[in-house]
Amino acid sequence: MKILFDTNAYIAEALLGEAATIAIETTLTASWRIYTCQTILDEIERILVERLNVQASHALLTKQRCRRRATLIAERPSKHRVPGDPNDSPILAAACDAGVDYLVTNDKLLLSLDPYESVRIISMAAFIDMLQDEGLIDSHK
Repeated sequence: MKILFDTNAYIAEALLGEAATIAIETTLTASWRIYTCQTILDEIERILVERLNVQASHALLTKQRCRRRATLIAERPSKHRVPGDPNDSPILAAACDAGVDYLVTNDKLLLSLDPYESVRIISMAAFIDMLQDEGLIDSHK
């Protein structure tokens, strides 16, 4: 299985979001592949520092942790566009270029595109439900 987590999953994990941590760690434990792109890495650092007032050193460590656990997809010009939010277009393009099965996000505009070509775009809650259905995590977590 191939997964691309949107920025909000990593932000939630960095801020002690237990569900996001469980989802990402379970994905790794299941030996599923995680993909990311430079846009996501840059957003992680920028949002943590500029919007959430997290120390720059913690934001950088979060970005580096994401990079270590994921395969980086090179960004290139793409036909894939997110209507209403062009800043999310590189994320959608990376998901398509990587051929992921799931783009996991809580972004309403991205979620409204589900399915997009062969990519299922699902919320973090739906992804956790899927992990439970697969027997990878207990349903009481």
